[in-house]
Amino acid sequence: MKKSRIISILSVVLIVALVIGANVWRSHTVVRDVRVDIDYQGADTLVPPERVKEIVVAAMPQIYTTRLKQVDLAVVEKAVAASPYFDDCQAGTSIGGAVVLFARQRRPIVRVFTGSTEYYLSACRHRLPVSSYGSSDVIVAGGVIPEKGKGLDDVWALADYLDKNPDYGVLFDQIYRDSRGDLFLTPKIGSHIVQVGSPDNLDEKFRNLMVFYTRGLPQAGWDTYSQVSIKYRGQVVATRRTKQ
Repeated sequence: MKKSRIISILSVVLIVALVIGANVWRSHTVVRDVRVDIDYQGADTLVPPERVKEIVVAAMPQIYTTRLKQVDLAVVEKAVAASPYFDDCQAGTSIGGAVVLFARQRRPIVRVFTGSTEYYLSACRHRLPVSSYGSSDVIVAGGVIPEKGKGLDDVWALADYLDKNPDYGVLFDQIYRDSRGDLFLTPKIGSHIVQVGSPDNLDEKFRNLMVFYTRGLPQAGWDTYSQVSIKYRGQVVATRRTKQ
């Protein structure tokens, strides 16, 4: 019993000594590296780790001559969080002498084109600039899209629905909004367009569209119609293509 107690006491003493030693070592160690780990949430890379390092160095130009224990981690986190691409950033230090960052990139779901302006909207409605480091393979949106307000909200709502329902989303590659506010979708297959109207009752609208796609369209032919409208509740209205 006495022997095991002595071993336990020695173990505690050793752990305390190691912790104290590690803190002393860290207080005298200069930052050797900045390590970045980014959670892209399954999306494409818009900001690489190297760019995040640049953000950190710009916020703390003397970081590589600063003692590890003197690094203001709050400043590091604030600098990275100020980027529109990230919704979370946590910073810490490692025993190896590095400042370690864990950041989460916002996930874009639609790329919006409005005249000379283009940007992404994320799953949480944040606006993300187009990145020079990479692009995201998401549905695109164009037409008459205001900078803010209901029209932009409608575009996001339709993109968000297609993102959350990939069985539908995989069928389309473009959203278009006309001057009256109606939303249209361009399918990847066929030469017709789908008039959605408003982003209301989307579950019902797309169920009806899928019935038409699986039962009606294969028999008539994919190039028979120029437009398929699911704008009105309980209806699928197909407009035959005019023969030239």
